[in-house]
Amino acid sequence: MFEKMNIIKMGIMPTKKESKEYVKQGIIPVKFCYPKIGGDIWHKLRRDKRYVIGERELTAFNGSLDNVKEIIEEDPINIVHLGPGDGIEVPLLFDRLNLCGNGKYVGADISGKMIINTFRLNKPYFSNDNSLWYLTDIEIEGNLELICRDIKNKGANRNLILLTNQGVLLSNPRILEFMQKSMDNQDYLFITVEGDCPPKRDEICATYDLAEVRELLSVGLQRAGYDPKKGRFRTVLNEQESRAEVYFKPEMVQSGSMHNKPEILCLTSYKPQTDEFRQRLENAGLHIKFMKFYEDVHTFGVLCSKNR
Repeated sequence: MFEKMNIIKMGIMPTKKESKEYVKQGIIPVKFCYPKIGGDIWHKLRRDKRYVIGERELTAFNGSLDNVKEIIEEDPINIVHLGPGDGIEVPLLFDRLNLCGNGKYVGADISGKMIINTFRLNKPYFSNDNSLWYLTDIEIEGNLELICRDIKNKGANRNLILLTNQGVLLSNPRILEFMQKSMDNQDYLFITVEGDCPPKRDEICATYDLAEVRELLSVGLQRAGYDPKKGRFRTVLNEQESRAEVYFKPEMVQSGSMHNKPEILCLTSYKPQTDEFRQRLENAGLHIKFMKFYEDVHTFGVLCSKNR
């Protein structure tokens, strides 16, 4: 399947040494959960109707597409889909944003399994001529720039980067900087992300307490040497950092005397309010072309260009 799809491994990938350095800081980034079996767990989670974040962001995605289409106009463009997961947005993309000329659909993910799932579940939309696939870690500086240059050598001379349903990536404080550095003046960035909604914070946090989410996070814990059955998870909304946070507390152990193991931060997901989000985009050197907060699903749809 890899050979047939021609998945291109590009840039630097995370290492076991990097994982150990994070653990020393009390952190296990969720990206260490996705390779191999994590892709299958995500597939199961994405089809759980209780996983409402995805449905909220799909609502904002669908509601924003006409505005996006009007702004980017009809000239050929490559659609650079970061972390497509199962590619749930693909049918809408192809139905509403027609790929024309030498425009390409591009799937880029840290998980080969997720790339395969995107292809397998949306196969009628893809051909050897209209799709490219990249195995990469977008959170490592320079990787996205390499991909965006390579795409333009193989497809159209402008990109529409999709950072949709990616609250986890957006919780990385440098990710918008990486997006901006990967863009030329003719490129666009389309974002959907669930926002903070104070009356619904318990509901927002409950999504991260689903069994499939904890199963996914358990993959990273096991890779770091923890037994996820010997401890407990908790989810909080950190208003100061504008993000949901999931912690794992290992059980206390007896070794001569009782001692308390520190909590492990194993997931962060960006949950902005409007003014803070707008300021963050502008600080990253991005020009907001369209921005809407869909109050019924407390989710943003945003289209940006490179500030110039």
